[in-house]
Amino acid sequence: MDQGSAGRLPDFIIIGSAKSGTTTLYEYLRRHSGVRMAVAESAQVRSKEPNFFDPAKHWHLGVDWYRSLFSGASPSQLCGEASTNYTRWPQVQGVPERIARIVPDVRLIYLLRHPVERAFSHYVHRYTREVHPGRPITVPFEEFVAEHPMCVDSSDYAAQIEQYLRFFDRSALLLLKTEDLQADPGRVLKRTAEFLGLQGEYEAEEPIVSNVGGVSEGVLRERITAPLRRNPLVRALAMALPRTWRDAAYGVLRRSRYGRAQRSRYLPPPMKPVTREALLARYEESNRILREEFGFDTSGWDT
Repeated sequence: MDQGSAGRLPDFIIIGSAKSGTTTLYEYLRRHSGVRMAVAESAQVRSKEPNFFDPAKHWHLGVDWYRSLFSGASPSQLCGEASTNYTRWPQVQGVPERIARIVPDVRLIYLLRHPVERAFSHYVHRYTREVHPGRPITVPFEEFVAEHPMCVDSSDYAAQIEQYLRFFDRSALLLLKTEDLQADPGRVLKRTAEFLGLQGEYEAEEPIVSNVGGVSEGVLRERITAPLRRNPLVRALAMALPRTWRDAAYGVLRRSRYGRAQRSRYLPPPMKPVTREALLARYEESNRILREEFGFDTSGWDT
């Protein structure tokens, strides 16, 4: 596949990691007037994550389809996208090579979170959104990841980075810490803007709540509101209300006894302490490489 017809391609890509605040960073960047973030919306896919370079997802749609995701950008804007499938090696292979072939000068942003916490959140997400959509979790972490090792492999950040450095210079990669984005988004956004060459001051005027842990709020909302949505009159009335009113009504329902009972059904079985210790040991070498070779702060990741 070559670079296809004329049109925009991304100037930067948020490559992951899953359940580390990539949606939060995507939303912050989307608000910047100098940025155009892709939204993959077509008959084939509707998502903020194009996953174009994942061969099992949308690579077959072709580079012209990928270009179309940035068609609304002005000449002065930077184009970007965010797809967490790009750091799921070895389950998803060949992504860095494909990116380098199509956009060799692209800038790469990688959000990293406490590896054990991220792996557990990935398990919850994959169970409730991908493998058993909308169903309460009945399989413990240890059993689930034995069949779905992606959840733990994706937290081996040094191995993921190694795949990219075979095709990209170290200067093309920005490593950000999820905990920093949560604690001080303004400072992280300043670093990001400098890395991308965005002009002017960029402040995080409105905090964005990051949903990096637990069951997706979308799943909970769907389950909690299901009885109401089955009533045609209630559904029609809700759709006629402004979104802010619907959100406020959902907030009341979510805090009710019924809402709390529904939320409790989706609490995952806790990770066993022995499993946590084993994972901490597994990620020690990866964390060491991040510290010593990339100067990345892994403080707080050893417990």
